Amino acid sequence: MLSIIVCIKQVPDTNRASFDPRTGAINRASAENIANPDDLHAVELALKLRDACGGRVTAISMGPPRAADTLAEAYALGVDDCVLVSDPAFAGSDSLVTGKILARAIGKLGRFDVVVTGFEAIDGNTAHVSYQLSEFLGLPHITQIHDLMIEDGHAVIERLYGHEYQKIRVELPVLLAATRNTNRVRAPRLADLKSCTGKDFTVMTMADVGGSADEYGTAGSPTVVIGTEVFAHSRGREEIRGTTDEKVEGLMQRLKKHNILRY
Repeated sequence: MLSIIVCIKQVPDTNRASFDPRTGAINRASAENIANPDDLHAVELALKLRDACGGRVTAISMGPPRAADTLAEAYALGVDDCVLVSDPAFAGSDSLVTGKILARAIGKLGRFDVVVTGFEAIDGNTAHVSYQLSEFLGLPHITQIHDLMIEDGHAVIERLYGHEYQKIRVELPVLLAATRNTNRVRAPRLADLKSCTGKDFTVMTMADVGGSADEYGTAGSPTVVIGTEVFAHSRGREEIRGTTDEKVEGLMQRLKKHNILRY
Protein backbone atom coordinates (compact mmCIF):
# COMPACT_ATOMS: atom_id res chain seq x y z
CA MET A 1 0.00 0.00 0.00
CA LEU A 2 1.52 3.26 -1.15
CA SER A 3 1.11 6.75 0.22
CA ILE A 4 1.32 8.99 -2.86
CA ILE A 5 1.35 12.78 -2.91
CA VAL A 6 0.80 14.64 -6.17
CA CYS A 7 1.48 18.37 -6.50
CA ILE A 8 -0.79 20.33 -8.82
CA LYS A 9 -1.02 24.01 -9.66
CA GLN A 10 -3.71 26.31 -10.95
CA VAL A 11 -2.33 28.51 -13.73
CA PRO A 12 -3.77 31.15 -16.06
CA ASP A 13 -4.59 29.93 -19.54
CA THR A 14 -1.64 31.58 -21.29
CA ASN A 15 -3.36 31.26 -24.68
CA ARG A 16 -6.03 33.71 -23.50
CA ALA A 17 -4.26 35.69 -20.78
CA SER A 18 -3.72 39.44 -20.83
CA PHE A 19 -0.68 41.21 -19.45
CA ASP A 20 -0.23 44.17 -17.15
CA PRO A 21 1.30 46.87 -19.42
CA ARG A 22 3.19 48.41 -16.48
CA THR A 23 4.85 45.26 -15.09
CA GLY A 24 4.60 42.87 -18.06
CA ALA A 25 3.24 40.22 -15.70
CA ILE A 26 0.23 38.03 -16.44
CA ASN A 27 -3.00 39.61 -15.22
CA ARG A 28 -4.03 36.67 -13.05
CA ALA A 29 -7.19 38.31 -11.75
CA SER A 30 -8.78 38.54 -15.20
CA ALA A 31 -7.30 35.38 -16.74
CA GLU A 32 -9.19 32.13 -17.09
CA ASN A 33 -7.60 29.61 -14.74
CA ILE A 34 -6.89 25.98 -15.59
CA ALA A 35 -4.98 23.06 -14.13
CA ASN A 36 -1.37 23.09 -15.29
CA PRO A 37 -1.18 20.56 -18.17
CA ASP A 38 1.92 18.68 -16.92
CA ASP A 39 0.29 18.35 -13.49
CA LEU A 40 -2.68 16.48 -14.93
CA HIS A 41 -0.20 13.90 -16.22
CA ALA A 42 1.30 13.80 -12.73
CA VAL A 43 -2.17 13.01 -11.36
CA GLU A 44 -2.55 10.24 -13.95
CA LEU A 45 0.81 8.76 -12.98
CA ALA A 46 -0.16 8.83 -9.30
CA LEU A 47 -3.51 7.17 -9.99
CA LYS A 48 -1.90 4.40 -12.05
CA LEU A 49 0.52 3.69 -9.22
CA ARG A 50 -2.37 3.48 -6.75
CA ASP A 51 -4.38 1.25 -9.08
CA ALA A 52 -1.42 -1.10 -9.49
CA CYS A 53 -0.16 -1.17 -5.90
CA GLY A 54 -3.00 0.01 -3.71
CA GLY A 55 -2.90 2.93 -1.32
CA ARG A 56 -4.09 6.54 -1.33
CA VAL A 57 -3.38 9.58 -3.48
CA THR A 58 -3.36 13.01 -1.88
CA ALA A 59 -3.36 16.05 -4.18
CA ILE A 60 -1.76 19.19 -2.77
CA SER A 61 -1.91 22.64 -4.33
CA MET A 62 -0.42 25.95 -3.23
CA GLY A 63 -2.35 29.02 -4.27
CA PRO A 64 -5.15 31.46 -3.46
CA PRO A 65 -8.60 30.16 -2.43
CA ARG A 66 -9.72 29.88 -6.08
CA ALA A 67 -7.14 27.09 -6.55
CA ALA A 68 -9.76 24.87 -4.90
CA ASP A 69 -11.26 24.54 -8.40
CA THR A 70 -8.14 22.65 -9.50
CA LEU A 71 -8.42 20.36 -6.48
CA ALA A 72 -12.03 19.66 -7.45
CA GLU A 73 -10.76 18.59 -10.87
CA ALA A 74 -8.27 16.26 -9.15
CA TYR A 75 -11.15 14.77 -7.15
CA ALA A 76 -13.06 14.21 -10.40
CA LEU A 77 -10.08 12.32 -11.84
CA GLY A 78 -10.00 10.03 -8.81
CA VAL A 79 -7.64 11.24 -6.08
CA ASP A 80 -8.58 10.30 -2.52
CA ASP A 81 -7.75 13.47 -0.56
CA CYS A 82 -6.95 17.10 -1.34
CA VAL A 83 -4.99 19.78 0.50
CA LEU A 84 -4.95 23.50 -0.30
CA VAL A 85 -1.89 25.38 0.97
CA SER A 86 -3.04 29.00 1.07
CA ASP A 87 -2.07 32.08 3.02
CA PRO A 88 -1.75 35.78 2.06
CA ALA A 89 1.88 35.59 3.24
CA PHE A 90 2.64 33.14 0.40
CA ALA A 91 1.58 35.56 -2.37
CA GLY A 92 4.44 36.48 -4.71
CA SER A 93 6.63 33.51 -3.78
CA ASP A 94 9.16 32.57 -6.45
CA SER A 95 9.93 28.97 -7.40
CA LEU A 96 12.47 28.50 -4.59
CA VAL A 97 10.09 29.63 -1.87
CA THR A 98 7.26 27.67 -3.47
CA GLY A 99 9.40 24.53 -3.20
CA LYS A 100 10.12 25.34 0.45
CA ILE A 101 6.44 25.83 1.29
CA LEU A 102 5.37 22.64 -0.47
CA ALA A 103 8.14 20.65 1.22
CA ARG A 104 7.09 21.88 4.65
CA ALA A 105 3.43 21.17 3.92
CA ILE A 106 4.22 17.66 2.66
CA GLY A 107 6.30 17.05 5.77
CA LYS A 108 3.25 17.85 7.91
CA LEU A 109 1.14 15.26 6.07
CA GLY A 110 3.14 12.34 7.49
CA ARG A 111 4.74 9.32 5.84
CA PHE A 112 4.82 9.11 2.06
CA ASP A 113 6.36 6.76 -0.50
CA VAL A 114 6.12 8.72 -3.74
CA VAL A 115 5.81 12.41 -4.58
CA VAL A 116 4.69 13.19 -8.13
CA THR A 117 4.85 16.61 -9.77
CA GLY A 118 4.53 18.07 -13.22
CA PHE A 119 7.83 18.95 -14.84
CA GLU A 120 6.99 22.52 -15.87
CA ALA A 121 4.24 25.09 -15.37
CA ILE A 122 3.02 27.11 -18.34
CA ASP A 123 2.84 30.41 -16.42
CA GLY A 124 6.54 30.58 -15.53
CA ASN A 125 8.21 27.83 -17.58
CA THR A 126 11.13 27.61 -15.16
CA ALA A 127 10.88 23.85 -14.47
CA HIS A 128 12.50 24.63 -11.11
CA VAL A 129 10.00 23.46 -8.50
CA SER A 130 10.30 19.68 -8.83
CA TYR A 131 14.09 19.90 -8.52
CA GLN A 132 13.94 22.29 -5.59
CA LEU A 133 11.27 20.19 -3.89
CA SER A 134 13.43 17.08 -4.22
CA GLU A 135 16.32 18.93 -2.56
CA PHE A 136 14.18 20.20 0.32
CA LEU A 137 12.74 16.70 0.88
CA GLY A 138 16.03 14.89 0.25
CA LEU A 139 14.53 12.65 -2.45
CA PRO A 140 15.93 11.21 -5.69
CA HIS A 141 14.45 13.11 -8.66
CA ILE A 142 13.48 11.17 -11.81
CA THR A 143 12.29 12.69 -15.10
CA GLN A 144 11.57 11.52 -18.68
CA ILE A 145 9.57 8.56 -17.36
CA HIS A 146 8.54 5.97 -19.94
CA ASP A 147 7.50 3.07 -17.69
CA LEU A 148 7.29 2.53 -13.95
CA MET A 149 6.68 -0.26 -11.44
CA ILE A 150 7.09 -0.67 -7.69
CA GLU A 151 8.70 -3.78 -6.22
CA ASP A 152 10.27 -4.63 -2.84
CA GLY A 153 10.33 -1.05 -1.60
CA HIS A 154 11.95 0.23 -4.79
CA ALA A 155 10.77 2.05 -7.90
CA VAL A 156 11.94 0.48 -11.16
CA ILE A 157 11.81 3.19 -13.81
CA GLU A 158 12.43 3.07 -17.52
CA ARG A 159 13.25 6.54 -18.81
CA LEU A 160 14.16 8.03 -22.14
CA TYR A 161 17.73 9.28 -21.84
CA GLY A 162 18.76 11.09 -25.00
CA HIS A 163 18.39 8.55 -27.81
CA GLU A 164 18.31 5.49 -25.58
CA TYR A 165 16.26 4.00 -22.77
CA GLN A 166 17.74 3.87 -19.29
CA LYS A 167 16.49 1.59 -16.52
CA ILE A 168 16.81 2.79 -12.92
CA ARG A 169 16.11 1.03 -9.64
CA VAL A 170 15.80 3.47 -6.75
CA GLU A 171 14.75 3.01 -3.13
CA LEU A 172 11.53 4.66 -1.97
CA PRO A 173 10.63 7.42 -1.22
CA VAL A 174 11.23 9.07 -4.58
CA LEU A 175 10.07 12.15 -6.50
CA LEU A 176 8.80 11.68 -10.05
CA ALA A 177 8.29 14.57 -12.50
CA ALA A 178 5.75 13.93 -15.27
CA THR A 179 5.42 15.61 -18.66
CA ARG A 180 2.80 15.45 -21.40
CA ASN A 181 4.76 12.57 -22.93
CA THR A 182 4.52 10.42 -19.78
CA ASN A 183 0.98 9.12 -20.28
CA ARG A 184 -2.52 9.93 -21.46
CA VAL A 185 -4.82 11.56 -18.90
CA ARG A 186 -8.04 9.66 -18.26
CA ALA A 187 -11.42 11.32 -18.80
CA PRO A 188 -13.38 11.81 -15.55
CA ARG A 189 -16.71 10.04 -15.18
CA LEU A 190 -19.89 12.11 -15.31
CA ALA A 191 -20.85 11.05 -11.78
CA ASP A 192 -17.46 12.21 -10.46
CA LEU A 193 -17.81 15.55 -12.24
CA LYS A 194 -21.17 16.09 -10.54
CA SER A 195 -19.91 15.26 -7.05
CA CYS A 196 -16.36 16.65 -7.05
CA THR A 197 -17.25 20.26 -6.12
CA GLY A 198 -18.98 19.15 -2.93
CA LYS A 199 -16.05 17.24 -1.47
CA ASP A 200 -14.13 18.57 1.50
CA PHE A 201 -10.45 19.40 1.42
CA THR A 202 -7.92 20.37 4.06
CA VAL A 203 -6.61 23.93 4.16
CA MET A 204 -3.09 24.57 5.45
CA THR A 205 -2.01 28.12 6.29
CA MET A 206 1.33 29.54 7.39
CA ALA A 207 0.39 28.61 10.96
CA ASP A 208 0.16 24.95 9.87
CA VAL A 209 3.23 24.97 7.62
CA GLY A 210 5.45 26.82 10.08
CA GLY A 211 7.95 29.60 9.60
CA SER A 212 7.49 33.35 9.54
CA ALA A 213 6.15 35.80 6.97
CA ASP A 214 9.59 37.14 6.10
CA GLU A 215 10.53 33.70 4.73
CA TYR A 216 7.71 33.68 2.21
CA GLY A 217 6.21 35.78 -0.56
CA THR A 218 8.22 38.53 -2.19
CA ALA A 219 10.05 39.23 1.08
CA GLY A 220 11.62 35.77 1.15
CA SER A 221 12.10 35.29 -2.59
CA PRO A 222 15.61 35.87 -3.98
CA THR A 223 14.40 36.18 -7.57
CA VAL A 224 14.42 39.72 -8.94
CA VAL A 225 12.58 40.41 -12.22
CA ILE A 226 14.52 43.09 -14.11
CA GLY A 227 12.13 43.33 -17.02
CA THR A 228 9.61 41.45 -19.10
CA GLU A 229 8.64 41.50 -22.75
CA VAL A 230 5.55 40.26 -24.55
CA PHE A 231 6.28 38.70 -27.93
CA ALA A 232 4.53 36.50 -30.47
CA HIS A 233 5.93 33.92 -32.86
CA SER A 234 5.43 34.59 -36.55
CA ARG A 235 5.92 32.32 -39.54
CA GLY A 236 7.26 33.20 -42.94
CA ARG A 237 6.75 31.45 -46.27
CA GLU A 238 9.64 30.45 -48.49
CA GLU A 239 9.35 28.84 -51.92
CA ILE A 240 12.01 26.50 -53.30
CA ARG A 241 12.08 26.60 -57.09
CA GLY A 242 13.59 24.25 -59.64
CA THR A 243 13.27 20.62 -60.65
CA THR A 244 12.17 17.97 -58.18
CA ASP A 245 15.80 17.03 -57.43
CA GLU A 246 16.73 20.69 -56.94
CA LYS A 247 13.78 21.23 -54.60
CA VAL A 248 14.73 18.18 -52.53
CA GLU A 249 18.35 19.33 -52.35
CA GLY A 250 17.27 22.84 -51.38
CA LEU A 251 15.00 21.51 -48.64
CA MET A 252 17.75 19.26 -47.27
CA GLN A 253 20.18 22.17 -47.11
CA ARG A 254 17.70 24.32 -45.21
CA LEU A 255 16.94 21.54 -42.72
CA LYS A 256 20.67 21.07 -42.11
CA LYS A 257 21.16 24.80 -41.72
CA HIS A 258 18.62 24.90 -38.90
CA ASN A 259 20.06 21.72 -37.31
CA ILE A 260 16.89 19.73 -37.95
CA LEU A 261 18.90 17.20 -39.96
CA ARG A 262 22.43 16.39 -38.81
CA TYR A 263 23.71 14.21 -41.64
